[in-house]
Amino acid sequence: MKLYHRSSQALAVAAVLLSTTVLSATSQAGSSARQEGTRKDLESTSKLLTAKFEPRQVVKIEAGDFHFIPGQPAPIHTHIAPAVGYVSKGQILYQVEGEKPKLLREGEAFHEPAGPRILRFDNASATEEAIFIDFNLQQEGEPFIVFEQTPTEAIDRRMLPTVYLDGRRVDQVDIFVSELDPSGAKKLEKREPMLGYVAEGIVKLKVKGKGTQRIVAGGSFSLPADKSTATLVNASSEVSAKVISFYLR
Repeated sequence: MKLYHRSSQALAVAAVLLSTTVLSATSQAGSSARQEGTRKDLESTSKLLTAKFEPRQVVKIEAGDFHFIPGQPAPIHTHIAPAVGYVSKGQILYQVEGEKPKLLREGEAFHEPAGPRILRFDNASATEEAIFIDFNLQQEGEPFIVFEQTPTEAIDRRMLPTVYLDGRRVDQVDIFVSELDPSGAKKLEKREPMLGYVAEGIVKLKVKGKGTQRIVAGGSFSLPADKSTATLVNASSEVSAKVISFYLR
């Protein structure tokens, strides 16, 4: 009887230990799942700039990805259509006629207004490359840019896909930056047309009913204003991604 009692005690202790282990493992698994779910949703978004201008019927948005060698100046030019953009590398010395020059740093957005001469849009560094993207919101028949004189120095402008609108009335562009943690995701507003630029990393753009698009740093995308859902997902589980969003209001 004593041997049976001791065996029963041993079995009872083992059962308790096994139950505790199972509960602990289940709790840890649940916690990990919750952490994983949270991790996948992690992203932060902040506004960079609001650009306002006279209302216009936009039919086309041309985009250029510009790469300036160290010390390269931009020719004096004019925008018939307002331009909005983002400095993804380096620094730009920017001056609109009648205003003081200012320094646009990496990670900052800008607005080049229609009308006044742009006296400077130069690489501010004598040793480092500068890269920036700009979108020009053009009405029917408007050019991308107007130079006072034919440029004597080559300009490395890499064309990005042109976006066509149906003459939508636009008088404001809100520019945001979103940081996506590894495997992070962000839902996108689609109440207004949106332009996007991947500044860092690789993302997947998932649009319900339209599949998935993979976009690497330096690439752009666009979304119309509709009721379908769209989500950006960081394609990497190791490094973060940065996306710049331009909402046309």
